[in-house]
Amino acid sequence: MDLIPTPANAPLPPASLSTVVQPAAAAQALVVALGTIHTGQGNAVPTRILPGNIPAIEVAPEQLVDTALHLRDDLGFDLLSCVSGVDLIEQRQVVYHLRSTTRAWLMEMTVNVPATNEIDSVIGVWSTANWLERETYDLFGITFAGHPDLRRILLDDEFVGYPLLKSFRPTPLTVHDRATTATNGARALAGDTQRGIGHQRVVPSHLSQGDQERLHPGTPTFGSTQFHGRSFPPQTWRHQPDYNGSGAESHEEEQKK
Repeated sequence: MDLIPTPANAPLPPASLSTVVQPAAAAQALVVALGTIHTGQGNAVPTRILPGNIPAIEVAPEQLVDTALHLRDDLGFDLLSCVSGVDLIEQRQVVYHLRSTTRAWLMEMTVNVPATNEIDSVIGVWSTANWLERETYDLFGITFAGHPDLRRILLDDEFVGYPLLKSFRPTPLTVHDRATTATNGARALAGDTQRGIGHQRVVPSHLSQGDQERLHPGTPTFGSTQFHGRSFPPQTWRHQPDYNGSGAESHEEEQKK
């Protein structure tokens, strides 16, 4: 790649749509070679050209292994570099990227996954399919028949679902009660909607050594906001805002109880 100097304040040139560009002559020769691939009915498999002069074919699931063997043995495609899943909602696909290292050819092969959600494995044709098919199974749930070790490769074995499917949800869908979602936020925080427990002053206190004093469930127990008592709200002398005594009489009343 050549570096092209540009002024410091000049905008960067737009990025290319495809970083892989196959020479036009090589792409044309490959299209001619792909004409030798026929369907089960004897018709030639149609070829389309992707950006970057990359020929692409679509084969039927039942022709996958035979086509893969023909591409490897007759056309020299000795490297399977990528296996990708595609979720089209109404249809799932598996896309194979192939390379011929001897002829410098690049191509793409697409297979529509049948309703059984299973296609044949090509691990017997290209050994790199071992990990690539496991990744597609892990993320899309597509099963590759004949794979000797088809199990998750990225996610835990206990993971539920296939995260690259458009129907995947990380958490179960929940329908909330209208009473919890249709309330105005300002009204929900207003004082008239809270419990009528009245105003109270909360100060630090200590637990008594008897068994009569208990923390009320839901009472904060950190910092200086904790309070204790048998009833809620607490009615001990420490929580009476206008009491000016010493608290001894309250202690005597507690002892009598």
